[in-house]
Amino acid sequence: MQSALFDIINEDGGQFPEIETKFSFEPFLNYLKERTRNEISIKKNFFENVLHEFKLIFEVHGTVNEENIVHFEPIFRLIHASLNPPLVEEEEAYWALGFPIGQKICFGTDKFYELLKQHVCQDQLRISQNPLDSSDKTNMLYAFILERLYGINPAKHLELIHSFEDATSGLQKYYRIHIDHSFVDVNVTGELPIIDRSKIRDEFSKTLNFEIIKSILPLDQIRLDGFSILTVTDVTAQQALENIKNMIIRGVENSDSYGHVIQALKILAGSADIEFSLLPFLRLNAQVVFDFKNKKNSIIYSLFQNNKMSEDRIQEILDQFIKQPQILVFSNDQSPEDKNIQFFWDKLKELDVVNYALIPIAHNKELVGVIEVFTKKKVVLDEQVLARIFSASTLLAQLLKDEIVDFETKINEVIKDKFTSLQSAVQWKFNKEAWTYLQQLEEGKPRPIIGDIKFEQVYPLYGAVDIRNSTIERNKAVYQDMVVHLELLEKLLVRLKDLHSIVILDEMIFNCRRWLQEINEEMMDSFQIQVNDFFNQNVPEVLTYFTEYSKEAHTLINGYEKAVHPIEGIVYKNRNILENSIQLINSGISGYLELFDKELQSSYPCYFEKFRSDGVEYDIYIGQSIAPNKKFNEIYLKNIRLWQLTSMAAIGKITHSLLEQMGKHLLTTQLIFVNANLIDINFRTDEHRFDVEGSYNIRYQIIKRRIDKVTLKGTSERLTQPGKIAIVYFTKNDEKEYLGYIQYLQKNGTLLDDLEELELEELQGVKGLQALRVGINFTSYEAID
Repeated sequence: MQSALFDIINEDGGQFPEIETKFSFEPFLNYLKERTRNEISIKKNFFENVLHEFKLIFEVHGTVNEENIVHFEPIFRLIHASLNPPLVEEEEAYWALGFPIGQKICFGTDKFYELLKQHVCQDQLRISQNPLDSSDKTNMLYAFILERLYGINPAKHLELIHSFEDATSGLQKYYRIHIDHSFVDVNVTGELPIIDRSKIRDEFSKTLNFEIIKSILPLDQIRLDGFSILTVTDVTAQQALENIKNMIIRGVENSDSYGHVIQALKILAGSADIEFSLLPFLRLNAQVVFDFKNKKNSIIYSLFQNNKMSEDRIQEILDQFIKQPQILVFSNDQSPEDKNIQFFWDKLKELDVVNYALIPIAHNKELVGVIEVFTKKKVVLDEQVLARIFSASTLLAQLLKDEIVDFETKINEVIKDKFTSLQSAVQWKFNKEAWTYLQQLEEGKPRPIIGDIKFEQVYPLYGAVDIRNSTIERNKAVYQDMVVHLELLEKLLVRLKDLHSIVILDEMIFNCRRWLQEINEEMMDSFQIQVNDFFNQNVPEVLTYFTEYSKEAHTLINGYEKAVHPIEGIVYKNRNILENSIQLINSGISGYLELFDKELQSSYPCYFEKFRSDGVEYDIYIGQSIAPNKKFNEIYLKNIRLWQLTSMAAIGKITHSLLEQMGKHLLTTQLIFVNANLIDINFRTDEHRFDVEGSYNIRYQIIKRRIDKVTLKGTSERLTQPGKIAIVYFTKNDEKEYLGYIQYLQKNGTLLDDLEELELEELQGVKGLQALRVGINFTSYEAID
């Protein structure tokens, strides 16, 4: 131990609060006297001896001051012995004694003085992880004063964390400084101000708002007498973990932040020569992939880059590691027994790796990634070092989990931006293209072009449930409502003319009467545009004028405006009844098709897409390219065809059962198109949907769009009819297959015994279409299990 006056202010340049302080033994002597009076054990003799030594040294040197303080080293040693357990190795501790609030040090252990000498110009004091400035130090002083004078303790903990770069390792080391003011008296000049203790305790203890205290009790009214004791604790490991936690809270968004985490791990390991790489297990379509964009220090990445190992071989080793996760450690002094692992280690040595460890990291029992720990120098990487590194595993698990969540979010954002919301059956391929797109993104360069999403050689199935005569019914509803509207408007205009005759009203009345005579249900499309322009442009202008003209006119116009309200008005009655009926049918169809889709996916993954209009159309695509990990068999195609036919019968019965709930009775037709040939489909990013590809395949799309209006050969009768299912096909094999399904469904009562085999009129560019048509049994229906 040594005695030397060390001025902290001059060494670190920090600004302590301006307050009068005086070094004094008086508080400590009072403490000893009190202990001596109350102590009955052997310690009493010790305390009495200490007091005697104080008396002797005071007789020789007088009261202590800065000039004679070096002569009090024997007393300082007694103070140390009084306050520390006898078995403590004094030279291993960071302990010092100094002026009040620690402005100057006058005695301490050799290790403490060594720390002060290393401290020069490296001050990084902290309070609650925020850098301390002079106001923070003032706040810490006020916290002590409040405790002494008013018995108020802050709820928040105030502490000093000092860091500096270790000369040996080149890494930051962290020390917590505790200043014990037990032997410091607080003296106030004049009277002690009276404060509202309850208010101060409630407001200050929670918020640490020292401005309240500073206004009541300025520091120039206070003097501190006594000495402070400083103890320092090495908290490098704890602070390294704290740094990682702070990075997680802020979010590791770039390589700099990632570098701070790596630096914290180096501090934890105690060596700048130990390197780290954090690799989250990013799962793309159930397979682990790695994003090396910000992880280029990874050894696994180096194996890829330097062609030391093939991607497949590394994937094989990783798959084995994922199945049986364990800490793998390699060094030049020890060779692994597993041949696959030995091969891996041999490749690592080609990269000049001396030590290597692969540590699995789990988050809530789920493997989320690994830490690579490696050196290219002869550095100790033993169990103790690995244990220190593993102490950060919980924090690193959260960090890796956050990266996985961020990866999944980015993939979904690319899909949403470049494609659309997708079905699970094809999501895997969009994930793959999104991942490729993200890997090609480079800052400052044009965005890459997203790749094509194509599924080759798939079987298409098409179905359509159409509302019969929906266009005619819509025109009829518009006609009926427009007649009501014109009649209502004519009556209003005549009433307004009685109030105030202007020429424009005569013309408008004339137009209403003329249109009532000319209106024709079959010519509504062209007629409607002309009349709607009149309703929406000419009429409002005139009604606004009359609203301002008289209260009577205002009342008449209010009645008219209620009648033309698009939801509640009488002039929309027929259209609303029709739309509600159509909505009822579409909801019933869509609800059933959602159940139908779930049944299909449970059998074999397929793409199912429906389109709503007056009724519902849908496409189904099934084949090996849609689910490459599950072997395709034509039995899945047969299964889906039978399900489609069954579902059409169910939908027909559902729409028929809704007739009683419809304001306007509407009937549906059911159509299935069977395409015997495989086709290719490609995702159109401009339209966010799949479409067929190639001239031959486009023929399938053309037929789809035209067959809903096809007629029977030599007649004007349409193929599709209410209460029936029409099946359009080309080949005898398809006919034979569907005849078997129909016979089965007729036998269990789903379909009627009225099967028709029909030839169809040629469509433009399409010959040889044939059809089967069969009625749905509305009185009895049995679902297929």
